[in-house]
Amino acid sequence: MSLNKIPDTISYNEVLDKGYSLSPIMYKKIQIKNQNVKAVKELLVEGNEYQKGNEPGSQWYVKKSNKYLLRTKALQDFSYLIYPKGDCIIPINPKKYINLKLEKGDILLSKDSNIGEVAIICASECEDKDFSSGIVKLNIKEEYDNYYVYAFLKHSSFKEQLNALCPKGATIQHAGERWMQCRIPFPNQSNKEAIINWISECVQMIMDMERIIADKAQKIFDIINITLISSQTDEEYIYEYPTLSDLLAEKRLDAAIYCKEYAEKIRLVEAFKGGYWTPSEYGFSVIPGPSLEIKLLKTRIDSDTYKKGFYQLLLPTNLSEYGTVNKVQYLGTKKQLPLLKKGDILFGEAGFQKGRSTVIVEEIENCTTNAHGLYARREDGDLRKSIYFRSVFDWYRRMNLIDLMAVGGSGGHFSPEYFEYIKIPKFDEQVIDEIVSLYHTPDVVDYGTNSKDYSQWGIMQLDKTVKKLKEELTTILDKIINDEQVEVR
Repeated sequence: MSLNKIPDTISYNEVLDKGYSLSPIMYKKIQIKNQNVKAVKELLVEGNEYQKGNEPGSQWYVKKSNKYLLRTKALQDFSYLIYPKGDCIIPINPKKYINLKLEKGDILLSKDSNIGEVAIICASECEDKDFSSGIVKLNIKEEYDNYYVYAFLKHSSFKEQLNALCPKGATIQHAGERWMQCRIPFPNQSNKEAIINWISECVQMIMDMERIIADKAQKIFDIINITLISSQTDEEYIYEYPTLSDLLAEKRLDAAIYCKEYAEKIRLVEAFKGGYWTPSEYGFSVIPGPSLEIKLLKTRIDSDTYKKGFYQLLLPTNLSEYGTVNKVQYLGTKKQLPLLKKGDILFGEAGFQKGRSTVIVEEIENCTTNAHGLYARREDGDLRKSIYFRSVFDWYRRMNLIDLMAVGGSGGHFSPEYFEYIKIPKFDEQVIDEIVSLYHTPDVVDYGTNSKDYSQWGIMQLDKTVKKLKEELTTILDKIINDEQVEVR
């Protein structure tokens, strides 16, 4: 729902107030029908509205440390919690750690760069982390519900208001303290407390599910890692530099696959007592996604919302660290494109999305990807084997092996021919079952948002429920903004 309103006329005094600027965007107005609103500043502790972040400077960034710095990249629109994307959480020298004491329920807001993005702290996930100077922690007054306020800070209305207030044209936008002028609406109904409580509970449930998703993704990695380490052959290993015969056998001159880090990590699979398969031996073929260039498609219409006859686009840039899809986009074209189907594994091939992956666990209609996506397919569509292969591949990504195998600049490329470097360990069936059940629990049919018994669900089921909860929450918030009657369960 867009709140933007374009005025038919503007006054001379308005032009004076805007410093004689005639840029149309400067006169955009945000319309909130509900008059029961408070500026964000009114919700904050007077005289101590927010806490500033810590900026140690890049010279204090280190490779390893027990103290970290949250950067503005850690606040993402699709995630309620701190999101571990790339280098958004970096280790810093402990001497520059000042302990900003983040606690559960604390709200962080990005005032620079990706302005208006917010995240909320869940439990003790940030006890060893400071946040950068581009972020502020909001000090909400006790009489206001943190989670209700957060729901509206996460709603598109907050960003629309902030973008309208911030000057345009800078390479990096800075919001200063303008975010404190943005308005938060409150219900006008007699049962307003029940509405606020429902919204608060909904936000907390989403937080809890996102935390469980992250925990399950970590557990999958830990199971693979521990199983490999605990069952190695007794053969003594000493790293040696590559020989000419090694170079001739590999037919590759890029040095990364001959380095000590790569050799020691890949050996965990090569020296596994149970042995291993290559992807082709395990029954997979890897196929590059189609090019969606306009010169090939002739006609191309992009959309963020579903339109009849359009393709669903699963793009690598929208794949999460946890094997889920953050966002689905849509494409209209007359050209016939290859379709993804249930059981396919989608991989990011290049750049920052390289190595991210997801499994299509349900039938999906008219769905494709782009040239930056690769997909692995089995003829028999065995979903269990697809999930296991994807889980092993993600272990390689998190061990930095995918980066070492890839070639080229700008983050590198992991092309289809490199997939045979992936060795899939032959784990016991019960171990594979445990890994698969953490990712996908097909017996869960009802993704009811009232359910409290979701801790045993797989990542994909939790993610589907989170998306439904967010849609339901957005509908309620839209009604509050428009001062419409709200009914909650």
